[in-house]
Amino acid sequence: MKNVLIVLLAVACVFLLVAGNLHWKEKTTVSSAKQDQNGTVSQDVNNEKETTTPGNPDIDVEELTKLTESWPNDARAQYSEALENNKPFTILLAGSNALGTEENSWSSLLKKELETAFAGTVKVVVKTYDLTSSQFIAGEKLGELTKVKPDMTLLEPFILKDNGMVTIEDSEKNITSIAAGLLEENSNHSLILQPSFPIYQATYYPLQVEALEDYANRNSIDYLDHWSSWPDPDSEEIKQYLTEDQESPNEAGHKLWADYLVNYFIAK
Repeated sequence: MKNVLIVLLAVACVFLLVAGNLHWKEKTTVSSAKQDQNGTVSQDVNNEKETTTPGNPDIDVEELTKLTESWPNDARAQYSEALENNKPFTILLAGSNALGTEENSWSSLLKKELETAFAGTVKVVVKTYDLTSSQFIAGEKLGELTKVKPDMTLLEPFILKDNGMVTIEDSEKNITSIAAGLLEENSNHSLILQPSFPIYQATYYPLQVEALEDYANRNSIDYLDHWSSWPDPDSEEIKQYLTEDQESPNEAGHKLWADYLVNYFIAK
């Protein structure tokens, strides 16, 4: 009987030792797992969030935001927020039919370059109108722009169409109405202004362009002076970039205009 008790005690001791060892191993394994989860793995995840979008790990946020260096500050902030939320950033190109609708027009070329460079994180919408600015407002076309709900708009505000038809003062009022409408739809909207294309030996039109730049400066709106890339409008050379009737840029003119805008919107 005594021997049986000794054997049972020995078995119990062995059982307790084995169980204790197993418990210790399980505890240390769980502890190690927790450390990995809260340490190295978590750091890797955090780093990934800083450099990629949640929905597309192949998109490098840092590299894409570098391309926006020339944009208005508000637009840059909105683009970064759109990336974080995995939402497209909408850019509206709007104005007269000087934007063109053909494949080789500056608006089409810019749209293609933007959507490619920004890896599909921007959506580009083009709206053109064969109207003066006053006709645009009176015809209630503004709703077509606000419906797009753009985050940023590059506006060519019909000033060549306004030439001889609409006063500078009324043109400015119309631009103000357009800006207000876009801002009402999106309180974080950013507006950029640009003139239409230059024409040969114009008299009043250059004064309109100067007034547009002055309006932009007075209202703290970014202004793109793409005329600086064109030949002197008073020289014969400018004709090489315009159609014969000067109604629009020719293919070379659209390419010149597009190159200027691509260099602005896509910082290298």
